[in-house]
Amino acid sequence: MIMRETTTRHPQAGDRDQTAPVVVITGGSSGIGRCTALLFARRGWRVGLIARSADGLADARDDILREGGEAVAAVADVSDARGLDAAASAIEDRYGRIDAWINNAGVGFYAPFEDVAEEEFRRVTEVDYMGVVNGTRTALARMRPRNQGVIVNIGSVVALRPMPLLAPYAAAKSAVAAFTQAVRTELIHDRSRIHLALVHPPATDTPFFAHAGARLAEGVPRPTPPVYPPETVAEAIWEAVTRRRRTAWVGRATRGLGLVNRLMPGLADRLTGRFGRAAQVTRNRRAVDRRDPAVFGPSRHSHGVHGGWAESAGTGRQMRMAALAAGGLVLGLWLAGRHRRSRPARA
Repeated sequence: MIMRETTTRHPQAGDRDQTAPVVVITGGSSGIGRCTALLFARRGWRVGLIARSADGLADARDDILREGGEAVAAVADVSDARGLDAAASAIEDRYGRIDAWINNAGVGFYAPFEDVAEEEFRRVTEVDYMGVVNGTRTALARMRPRNQGVIVNIGSVVALRPMPLLAPYAAAKSAVAAFTQAVRTELIHDRSRIHLALVHPPATDTPFFAHAGARLAEGVPRPTPPVYPPETVAEAIWEAVTRRRRTAWVGRATRGLGLVNRLMPGLADRLTGRFGRAAQVTRNRRAVDRRDPAVFGPSRHSHGVHGGWAESAGTGRQMRMAALAAGGLVLGLWLAGRHRRSRPARA
C-alpha cells in the first residue's frame, strides 16, 4: 500500500511528466538507498521507495518532494515475497510502469560464526539474499511483458574478500553475486532486453553499522577504512542503470582486495584473519551512542543518508595507497613466480 502523503508537493513536482522513467529502490529509507533515490530524483526520475520503516520512508520521500522531485513510498519487508509484490504493484499502479529496480535492502550481524544464533544467521540470509531473489522475481514479472528494464543487485566488497565477524553477510552477498550471474545468463539465452547488473560497494558511511546486530566483547561495529561516501556508490548505481554496466567494483580498495584475493588467497586469509577483526570494531563513544539494531524490525529512528563515519575518511588516502601498494606487491610476487617457473633449468 502506498503511504499517505503528509507534505505539500513542490510547485514543480507532481505528476506533470508521465513520460519520466521510474526507479524502485528497496531499503530506500536510509543510507545508500536513500542517497540513490535523491540522485535519481534530481536527474528527473520518478522514485518508488520500499522499506520497513514508515517514518524513515516518509522522511526520505519528503526530502525528494522538497527538492521538486516526485516520489511515493510503500512499506514492505523484502523477505516477505507477497508483501514486496504488493508494494511493487502499488507503485506500478501509481506510475504506470517500472523501468529500473534496485535491490538494495540489507541487514548485518557482527559476531564470530559460533556466536551467531541460527535465527540471526537465517534472518540475514532471508533479507540479504532471499530479499534480492524476491526483488528480482518481482521486477522481472513487471519488465518481461515490455521486454525492457534494468535490475541492479547490490553486492559488497566482502563478497570479493570475506571478512571475520561477517559470516552471514559475506555468505549472503556471495550468493547474490552468483545468483545475479546465473539469472543474467538466462536473460541472454532468452535474448531479453532486460539488463541485470551487480554493484559491489566498499565500506560506506551509512547507518548500516548502527543498525547491524552484534555480539562483540571488544566494542561495536564500524566500517573498515577507507570509508567511502554513499554518493560514490549512488553514482555507480546510476551508471549501472543508465549505461547498462555489467559489474561495478566501487573504489580502489574494493578492486585492490579483489585482486589480492584472486592472486594470493592464502595471504588474504592470513591478513584478514590477523587484522580484519580489530579493523571492524570500535569503542568510540559516539558509535556506541548511535547503536540502533534493526535486524528483526525497523529502526526506531530516521538516520538519513550518512552514518557519522566521515571522520574515518581522514585516513582514506593512506589506506587507499596501502591497498594499491599491497595489490602491486602481490602482482609483482606473482609475476616473479611465473618468471622463475618459466625459466629453463640450468645444466
